[in-house]
Amino acid sequence: MMKYSLLLLSISSIALATPIFMSGDYAKALCEEWNKTSQLVDQLGKSESWIAVPERKIFIYREDCGDKNQIQLAIKNEEGKAICAYGGPAKDKRGKDDFLMYAETKRWLEMGRKEYGSMKAMMLGRLKFEGPKGVAMKNMGPFEAFLDMIDNPPHDASKCP
Repeated sequence: MMKYSLLLLSISSIALATPIFMSGDYAKALCEEWNKTSQLVDQLGKSESWIAVPERKIFIYREDCGDKNQIQLAIKNEEGKAICAYGGPAKDKRGKDDFLMYAETKRWLEMGRKEYGSMKAMMLGRLKFEGPKGVAMKNMGPFEAFLDMIDNPPHDASKCP
């Protein structure tokens, strides 16, 4: 009986430790993933269109969960690197140099599993995007890498944040 109780406690701890997809804890883990992805850190850090602004914010949410549950990544340009300095609940207002992306949960997960790329997602209306489109177009490789890593941090997508 003791072993069974410990097993249940162990499983419960793991379940509690898994952040809800697109929650503040998930955003923190996504920020850590960003900083491990050289295509984001190095390529964006050298992109003239990206580094024209010292910090860009990316706001993201699950459309089926509502826009009140947005998360935010703050990407700072530091010594030729695009470093994620903050990942958590949205705390700032979106400015003209910032990005907003939203999609239904199932679409985010499809993109994260690399079932299709960003261009197809936007062309079919699966991914909605607002922000400086010229900057995004000049940085499609890093943008694709960002969408590919969406599914990387462990998460629970069965409920809304």
